[in-house]
Amino acid sequence: MASSLPDKLPLIRLPEPYKTTYRLQVVSVQHGVRKLQLRRSPRLDDGMPPPEPLHRDSFHFTDLREPDPFGTPHEANNSAWARAQRSPVTYWIWEGKEPPSVGQIWNVVHALFTLRTEFEIFRAVLSGKGKELLAKELQAVGLAAAHPAPSAPAGHTIPPNSDVPDQLVIYRSTFWQGAGSPFGSRPVWVCDAEIYNSLRRPLTSFPMHPVQHTWTPELSNVSVNALHPIRPRKPTPGSRMYSRYIPQLDEFFSLWAFDYRNDEHLQLFHTWQNDPRVAKGWHVTGTLDEHREYLRKVEEDPHQIAVLAKFNNTFFSYHQIYWAKENSIGGHYDADDWDRGRHSLVGDVRFRGQHRVMVWWCSIMHYMFLDEPRTRYIVGEPDFTNLTVLAYDHATGFSLEKLIDLPYKRSALVKCSREKYFHISPFRFDGSDHLERDPYRALKL
Repeated sequence: MASSLPDKLPLIRLPEPYKTTYRLQVVSVQHGVRKLQLRRSPRLDDGMPPPEPLHRDSFHFTDLREPDPFGTPHEANNSAWARAQRSPVTYWIWEGKEPPSVGQIWNVVHALFTLRTEFEIFRAVLSGKGKELLAKELQAVGLAAAHPAPSAPAGHTIPPNSDVPDQLVIYRSTFWQGAGSPFGSRPVWVCDAEIYNSLRRPLTSFPMHPVQHTWTPELSNVSVNALHPIRPRKPTPGSRMYSRYIPQLDEFFSLWAFDYRNDEHLQLFHTWQNDPRVAKGWHVTGTLDEHREYLRKVEEDPHQIAVLAKFNNTFFSYHQIYWAKENSIGGHYDADDWDRGRHSLVGDVRFRGQHRVMVWWCSIMHYMFLDEPRTRYIVGEPDFTNLTVLAYDHATGFSLEKLIDLPYKRSALVKCSREKYFHISPFRFDGSDHLERDPYRALKL
């Protein structure tokens, strides 16, 4: 079955600070399947070069081709082997004595999941010298897995083992978790060296922050009795915490650690919080000095991070990311040590609309899951009557747990697991679905 790539191939771009641009070049077309190549395509806004070349002139790959349904296992066989056999396939071909690097394969996977966002998995067939070594490396970093062995439900004949040993399986969920990202121990979207530039050596030079519990008896005038881990150091104020290129917008989305000493940051917060539209939900109106003091307390509070978000070079929203155990929400459910939540406001009305909300909504969640691999759940407590917020939450993987009564509102307690988030990979949602009218359609499960 021929694949159906869009006529206009998107640019493939690394996140900031790199912003390296690649274009997909069609090398040839055979039987309706395109052979492609990643080529560097310098642009004026390119940033610093990546730490290693992530393209190779002698490396080609085919677009994802869906198999003929008449030659695949019947839907009644839903084993891992059968699901893999029904998935599309790509062929990776290279010349020379050495195989492509893990980073070059990562960038090709990046390109394929940018082209075809709807596939949960695909198969890859390697062809070239050193393919056995490359296959071992890809499996070692989790970017690929061995194709499952043939299997069938009880009472059915197990199919013969054909070409399965020569195929690898690539999972969308593991790619978006950062598997194989060639930028050190943190995935490419959260690896900016500025995050902890107040230290002499980057934290990526050391093991993960250990678990040592402490006690928080009181927080922000709300009685909290919580045993929880000592929290890792927060990002340096003013540093870029997260970045991702958004193909459908041709823009970069990024998150920045708020710096209340920065006049631009402080003025944005002050202006937005005094907007009646924002004040209706946040209730944090005040003078510049009052807002400076509010933000100083947030910065000194280890349980939360104040964040600004950008599209390209324009700040448009403010967020507070918190650890759930030390927050008032932690008293309403059995919170895990590493559960996180967030509060958000869009201050610049030019950046409202579903096509943008879907981007920043899922990107903040992406940051929280990547920043701390031990985070199993992201939680929220929107007003239980706010159907728009609940629709966006549903579309990005949240489920309604129950209603809870906070001192200032009745809320819907919502939770999204790490497994569900990366399973649906909401990065592909472009806001074209009408969430308020049909939130289940937007989930696209």
